[in-house]
Amino acid sequence: MNRPIRVELVPSAIWVGILFTHVAFCLVFSLETLFLPPSALDAGSLFLAALMFGAIPAVVIGWALGHPLGVFLQPARNQWWHVGAFALLGAIITLPFGVFEDPPMPLATIAMVPAAALGRFSVWRLVRIRNDDGAAPAPGV
Repeated sequence: MNRPIRVELVPSAIWVGILFTHVAFCLVFSLETLFLPPSALDAGSLFLAALMFGAIPAVVIGWALGHPLGVFLQPARNQWWHVGAFALLGAIITLPFGVFEDPPMPLATIAMVPAAALGRFSVWRLVRIRNDDGAAPAPGV
C-alpha cells in the first residue's frame, strides 16, 4: 500500500532547513549565556565557536533525522504538523544533553526546540502541496 505524497519539498529545501536550524540553534544557545554566571566566553565568541564546530554535526544529524522525518510526514498536508514534529524531534534529541545531567542544564533543549521549528518553518514556501489525487491544487487555493 502506497502512502499518498501530499507535501513535496524541492531538492534544496533540506539544505535551507539545516542552515536555518544550525544558525538559530547557535544564536539561541549563545544568547542563553547572558543569563549564566560570567565565564571566559562571551556570547559572540560562543556563537562563532558553535557555528564553526557544530557545522558538520548539524549536517550529519540534519540529514540522518530530518530527512526521514520529512519523508514520514509527507502524507500530512497541514504544514503546522511538520513544524511541531520537528520541534518535538529537537526536544527528543537534545533532552539527554541537559535534563539528565546533575544539576539539570536544559540549555541545549531550550535552544534546539525553537531552532528545529524555525528550520522547518523556513522551508514553508519551498514545498508543493498536492491534492489527494496527486495533482497540484488550483491557483488561489
